[in-house]
Amino acid sequence: MENKSSALQTVTRHLVASYREFFDLAAPTAKMPSHQLDLFLDQAMHRQYQVALFFDQDRPPFIGRITRPLGEKRYLVKAYHSNVYRIITETEVSYIKRFK
Repeated sequence: MENKSSALQTVTRHLVASYREFFDLAAPTAKMPSHQLDLFLDQAMHRQYQVALFFDQDRPPFIGRITRPLGEKRYLVKAYHSNVYRIITETEVSYIKRFK
């Protein structure tokens, strides 16, 4: 039973790595400066770009469109091909990348 679960975990890790490599979602090593991040978030919202948002923690990027601001450096983001919404703050985002 243990071998099956570890084999499944290995396949899952390889699948996630392949998905990130295929869509070029490798986590960036640098953190964007706050003024650049603010500018890119504003542009993505006004031009309705689809973006990948990378966070400080070791989590997969959140892909979607920034729908509207919610106050001081907070934004409402709608997930790509989903009805899931998320509230993000500028401080938790480390990097933003346009997703095509």
